[in-house]
Amino acid sequence: MKKIYFFTFFMLVSTLAFSQELFNFTGYNGAGSTETASVATINDQITVRFEDADIINNFYTENQTFIHMYLGLRTNNGSFQAVPADFNDLSWQPVLNLTDGDASVASNTYEITFTPGRLFPSLVNETILGIDFLFQNQFGGGGNNQSANMYIDLVDATLNSSTLNSNDRDRTKVNTSYSGGKLSISGINTTATIAIYNLLGRKVVDLKNIAINGSFSKYLDLPKNNIYIVKISSAEFSKTFKIVAK
Repeated sequence: MKKIYFFTFFMLVSTLAFSQELFNFTGYNGAGSTETASVATINDQITVRFEDADIINNFYTENQTFIHMYLGLRTNNGSFQAVPADFNDLSWQPVLNLTDGDASVASNTYEITFTPGRLFPSLVNETILGIDFLFQNQFGGGGNNQSANMYIDLVDATLNSSTLNSNDRDRTKVNTSYSGGKLSISGINTTATIAIYNLLGRKVVDLKNIAINGSFSKYLDLPKNNIYIVKISSAEFSKTFKIVAK
């Protein structure tokens, strides 16, 4: 009987160990790339790691501590299906954070762990073949501000309704604004880090362990007539927003 219990436990641990699959896009030089899943479906948590080899010419990531992932799903109807929002709207796009320390020195490596299926409620019960995506920096794409198209060929599976938990749907309601020197955040209940970057990628505000209970506001002395990127991070999620200090 003990052997049976041990075997069951071993199989459970093995399943958990391999359920989160890593997709490693290394040495980016301007060309598209495809990675193929061994076990992961659209219902699984995955890790995407991206290495930008040049950091300036093919995709500008110099001094960028995070990048965005614009994505859609591939179905029998084609690629980039059910994209959640506009290309220029960075607020909904998953954020990959820098993992190798110094964003000013090539190469730059970024990573995210997430369940992509949670972004696509309109495709529930449809068969998902893979994920079409590209990366863009905080400047909103175009030219070397975005990468070439990439693809993860998943194990074909139906997108389950259980993948779309309520917490992930609520994240799309998070809003932020900056007016009269006051930063306001609403639509979330969590303890988060709030970082603000200028367009050179330099961190100008770093607020840690901020309790946001539905809403939060703070007066900040940001130089006027500048655009900033606000990044809100917690254990559950990460989102970025663009604000203008007038």
